[in-house]
Amino acid sequence: MNNKDILIRLRYALDIKDEDMKEIFELGGVKITKEEVQKILTKSKESEDNDTDREEDDAEDQECTNLMLESFLNGFIIFNRGKQDPKLGEP
Repeated sequence: MNNKDILIRLRYALDIKDEDMKEIFELGGVKITKEEVQKILTKSKESEDNDTDREEDDAEDQECTNLMLESFLNGFIIFNRGKQDPKLGEP
């Protein structure tokens, strides 16, 4: 399972809309457009069937890096509970 599969499964399990996905990425610190979100969430042909015709799909397919997944998860925490203010004396 790769990062893209994790995002796809989280999206459907938690019923997150594309616009909310964009906002969550931005809360995590990644600037992304709605179209890029849709490209990331499109299941690649390679995972559907092990076909060798990937050249034409590579232009449309966007990869999800570890940094993007980490930013999404951090943004998701902020999206659900809100921004936490540091308490006096804490870094």
